[in-house]
Amino acid sequence: MQSSLVPPQSISFWQRVRRAAPHELKVFAIHYGLWLFLSILSVFSLFLLPAKDYDKMPSMARYFADKWSFITDSIFLNFLVLLPVHGCYFVYRLIVRKTRVWNIVAFGAFLVFYLFFLSVCAGFYVAYTHNRVTQEEALIVVFFTWAYSLLFIGIRIYRHNRRQQVELQRQKAEAEIAALKSQVNPHFLFNTLNNLYGTALTGDTNRTAAGIEQLSGVMRHMVEESKRDRTPIQKEIQFLEDTVELHRMRLPKSDAISVQSIMEWDEQPGPNGPVEIAPLLLVSFVENAFKYGISVSQNCFVHIQLNVEQGRLHFVCQNSIVAANRLQSSTGTGIDNIRQRLQLIYPNRHILSLTEKDNVFRVELTIHL
Repeated sequence: MQSSLVPPQSISFWQRVRRAAPHELKVFAIHYGLWLFLSILSVFSLFLLPAKDYDKMPSMARYFADKWSFITDSIFLNFLVLLPVHGCYFVYRLIVRKTRVWNIVAFGAFLVFYLFFLSVCAGFYVAYTHNRVTQEEALIVVFFTWAYSLLFIGIRIYRHNRRQQVELQRQKAEAEIAALKSQVNPHFLFNTLNNLYGTALTGDTNRTAAGIEQLSGVMRHMVEESKRDRTPIQKEIQFLEDTVELHRMRLPKSDAISVQSIMEWDEQPGPNGPVEIAPLLLVSFVENAFKYGISVSQNCFVHIQLNVEQGRLHFVCQNSIVAANRLQSSTGTGIDNIRQRLQLIYPNRHILSLTEKDNVFRVELTIHL
């Protein structure tokens, strides 16, 4: 069996359209209904004004004599105004997916074309209404629609970014809780402290001191670094190495159990400056490898490789699949959380692949930090 997360870059244009269209149609229906209600309500309230005041509002005088025309014009005009407004935002989402110069230039060109398109539509509308709407009124509607479109896009972008920030904070909090639970659960602490106690009795003070230092480092990293959005890559690597060593310490010495860990960093800054990573992003893969890949009664292994070079992280974690461990209940929430965090923190900058073949589970992750 093989499963993988398709890299975000492979999502086609029409796939993005199909994903975004249902939500946009729903928002448009609500927006249109609200506008239509307020438009009819506000104009009908103007009908209560004295007739002499209509001289200042020629269009109102026409509509006062023919209220049905006003209703039909309101239905059509509101639709004509809001359709390009929502269409403009829809085009923005499809074009400006990355803050690259050509994306912004392309959208700027679209805005110019959009203004021209609105002017043409207004001209057709004036001809259709047989001057019930003057050219001056039509031009006002054109520029209002264009300006309202920009305001609408700005508000939607702000709300979208806020939702992403809230979702990112939620995913981060869940990852912190999951990592804390995995490290602070009584079984883990009991085994670790019991091993440290055993090494202390044998007089191996160096190993005991190293174990205490590693446990302290793991706990400190989870409490302190998890509060930050980013942590230096060297701290995260040290945290992973300490985690692996604590797991290695509680395992019996046996030729049937193989635990290998190679983590390297070129110590060079990345394209965007110092190399940093979202904290606790990789530890769930390591925890799962030891949880489901280690057995004291059969041959098993956990092999971990981490390489960071010129701001590009390449992580590979492989473990044997122990049948007895697979029987343990697992909801897959940890992996799903990692996928969502990657999508939120590193959109279009990561590739995650999960494969299961020949009783070996393999995780491969590439991130441009």
